[in-house]
Amino acid sequence: MDDIDLILTEAYRVAREVVSPINAEGDKNPVKFANGVVTSPPGYKEVYQFLQKNGWGSSSECVELEGGMPLLLYKAAYEPISAACPAMGSNVKLTTGAANLIIDFGTEADKARFLPKMLSGDQQGTMNLTEPSAGSDVGDALTRSYPTEDPRIWKIKGPKMFITAGDGSICENTIHMVLARPPQGAKGSAGLGLYIVPKFWVNEDGSMGKPNDVTTIAIEHKMGLHGSATCMLNFGENDDCYGIMLGSAPDEKGHSKGLAMMFNMMNESRIGTGHNANNQASEAYALASQYTIDRVQGYIKGERVPIIKHADIRRMLLDMKAHTEGIRAMIYKGFYCLDIAANASDKAKAKECADIASILTPLVKCYGSETAVLMTAEAIQCLGGVGYTKDYPVEQYMRDSKVLTIWEGTSFIHGKDLVGRKMTMDNGEPFKKWMGSIKDFIDSNNNAAGLQKEMATLEKAYLSAEEVWQTIASWQANKSEEGALVNLYAIRTLFVFAQLYVGMCLMDQAIVASKTIAGLDDDHFDLNFYKGKVASARYYVSNSLPNVFTLSQIIKNADTTVLEVPEEVLIVS
Repeated sequence: MDDIDLILTEAYRVAREVVSPINAEGDKNPVKFANGVVTSPPGYKEVYQFLQKNGWGSSSECVELEGGMPLLLYKAAYEPISAACPAMGSNVKLTTGAANLIIDFGTEADKARFLPKMLSGDQQGTMNLTEPSAGSDVGDALTRSYPTEDPRIWKIKGPKMFITAGDGSICENTIHMVLARPPQGAKGSAGLGLYIVPKFWVNEDGSMGKPNDVTTIAIEHKMGLHGSATCMLNFGENDDCYGIMLGSAPDEKGHSKGLAMMFNMMNESRIGTGHNANNQASEAYALASQYTIDRVQGYIKGERVPIIKHADIRRMLLDMKAHTEGIRAMIYKGFYCLDIAANASDKAKAKECADIASILTPLVKCYGSETAVLMTAEAIQCLGGVGYTKDYPVEQYMRDSKVLTIWEGTSFIHGKDLVGRKMTMDNGEPFKKWMGSIKDFIDSNNNAAGLQKEMATLEKAYLSAEEVWQTIASWQANKSEEGALVNLYAIRTLFVFAQLYVGMCLMDQAIVASKTIAGLDDDHFDLNFYKGKVASARYYVSNSLPNVFTLSQIIKNADTTVLEVPEEVLIVS
């Protein structure tokens, strides 16, 4: 615990003193693109180098490497850093994801060639899926790969867009992980291969070679995250771009495992996106809470008071506290499961934890990011009129956080992932076990002292979620209804199970906190911390969890007005 405390304390200091100063600066002086060169805001290069070279970046997050932290600890340390400057966090996260792809699927020569400089901060990594003609439907990608005399070296040709950290002059080189289709590649996503494509070629000894015909065409002018370069790239404009193939060549059916490999990086990014969203919402909450102490307005019993004394302000503060703490608890359950899945000697236990992490991934990404926007809006509301101005930082978090509902797949994609894959994988057994773990928690704690009312509400929410589970299963069994109804109610189904799980996580904390409070003196320095945990659980279960009852009824009603209405009715003419 002493080691953990030291790491978290130092991470907070780094966030406050090193990272936070560049956040507002990057928003006011965004990424620039001129004469084919992308320039990041002042300080971004120096901060990125600091994080990577001092152990706060990819070298500590790549858990399979010696010296890497457990994911649970690294993510806790990185949370204040991410919140201090959301636009910087993606540079580290994407480099980590690209490095992990090379660790998992590259040869020993690939690892020696790329990893040292990626982990040191001299080079960064990206993920390249989206194209002008292929967004969420990755299988429509038109970027091509062509074989050369070397079976591992392929020519790459085609465009990619919305590439986060695609350029920016913060490193000497950028290592792009690119999906492309070889000549014999099958149609759709199964035909895509995965290639390591450096901006500047990397020689076998790791030294940097000539430019690799990777051209930045433009940068996106975005609503938020102004310090992060989102680029449109063109590979092989002069027919001189090369990539190193990861995995095996296409089989006799033209199938490659490019997208399956890329999903390793995508899943890391999906959990990370939900985490980043909650980090931003937590920071917005923290800023709002401080303002409510300082802002004096209105009267109570004839005296002017800080606005934290007003009932509706207190409601919004506790709403933000309960949601950010509950979603954080769900997120860290996922990180814990990923740690066990990666390290447990018990293979059955590792598989069980991997399944839980897989189920939690769409919940974390979708519910975490959608809720962050709502919580940040509440933070602005606490500040009143000044919250809508750039004099206070909360409005920047509102603009920065919205994209996280779109990054790594829109919310519908994750709703569809839950109902179409995670609820049915392995004949539904993992999801059944996951639901069983929630029921076991309820049965074991339904008489928790002082929390019986909340546990009864949690049990009612569980029963409602079971009904949703059965409804979705019945639609899937009826093929005439499956596609339309399951898709129509996918996001709302996801919210049912996410809110149920968050409620369970908060009640778990409240039970521990209640027992701890009983042993503390009235002046103990941690007393209010534990009281806050109980308050968060009570508020969420009483005020937010009942949404599960409503959503359950909506889903069971299966209203199809959306599907039946003429399209012309939906268009404003």
